[in-house]
Amino acid sequence: MNIKVESVTVILLAGGTGNRFGSKTSKQLININNETLIEICIKNLKKKINKIKILIVSNSKDFKTIKKIATKHDLLDPIIGGKNRHESVYRGLVSIKQSPPKFVLVHDSARPFVSRKVLDDLLNEAKKNNDCVIPVLPLSDSLRTVNKNEITKVESRKDKFLVQTPQLCNYKELLKAHQNTTQIYEDESSLLMSTGTKITTIEGDPRILKITYENDFQLLKPYLTNNIKYITMIGNGFDIHRFDLKKDNIKSFVTLGGINIPNTNSLIGHSDADVLLHAITDSILGVVNEGDIGKLFPPSDLKWKNSDSSTFLIHASKLLNKKNGKINNIDAVIVCEKPKISDYSDLMQKNIARILNINPKRISIKGKTSESIGFIGRQEGIAAMVNTSIRMIDDILDD
Repeated sequence: MNIKVESVTVILLAGGTGNRFGSKTSKQLININNETLIEICIKNLKKKINKIKILIVSNSKDFKTIKKIATKHDLLDPIIGGKNRHESVYRGLVSIKQSPPKFVLVHDSARPFVSRKVLDDLLNEAKKNNDCVIPVLPLSDSLRTVNKNEITKVESRKDKFLVQTPQLCNYKELLKAHQNTTQIYEDESSLLMSTGTKITTIEGDPRILKITYENDFQLLKPYLTNNIKYITMIGNGFDIHRFDLKKDNIKSFVTLGGINIPNTNSLIGHSDADVLLHAITDSILGVVNEGDIGKLFPPSDLKWKNSDSSTFLIHASKLLNKKNGKINNIDAVIVCEKPKISDYSDLMQKNIARILNINPKRISIKGKTSESIGFIGRQEGIAAMVNTSIRMIDDILDD
């Protein structure tokens, strides 16, 4: 018997709410590199079984989001599940009753990594007329019974296995088993086993780990990101401000890198005229391609008058984080006759690193004079030039 893709439907369970994970966001909707875990799971399934039908069983809280995801990935219309896994699977089975498949693959969306070998082995076993095939892993650690933090019994790990998903089941047999029981079972194999159905096992994969706690997520992260292509992008920033040379100027400092530095004259600007933070901000905005500082914080808007320029840099940093960009390094040059930049570069370095939440060693700040040439040489202003190197996900499709 050959297993055709039309005869298999995936029931993808997405009813978890992330309570044990410690997140307000349901774990299947946690974002990693601009994709939710459930979308990573969907892509893995579709990549390994082309044109497979997938039905998502959602909780009511996330249903609108899940519906958008189902539409985006051309899945079956999702449904809302029950108050437990057992009931959610049953509702999934009933919802596809009008055009029933021969087999269902019941899978936890909290297991985003799906092994091709496991899927192939499941389908190959189904060819042998097995009504239920499940992936299992042998126990490698010792097994104990614990009650109130006290070991009460030593258990033998011989013949003990961990059960994973996806579990491949005969659709009619699984539906009938659900209809004929009033008990709640923790998975499909335990339900079918209660009816006398033979349960066949295949070798599972440790990477098909169910994300229940934060540590599980960290363990799986390398496998979830190993197919992502990164590129290095360079952003350029330049800014220039003139000194306030009026005799009635009461300020006796300039603001550079968020640090107030003693100086005979202050700089003129709509905000605090911090040429360094402005240049860094523009260099980051250049990479995320979100306009420039003048567009986002126009000097015509009184809202930004006398603003602390760290506000602009924080905004640029948030845009970068949203796109999962990581700063490799910032190389800045401040051109002025006074003040002497080397006296304050360490302070500026640490402050900028604090704002961007990066290591200060990733920031270089150098001071240059213009050798008394031009308006900077005449001590009429200060300029800053910045190159920022950023690691980005390469999601730009070339024609």
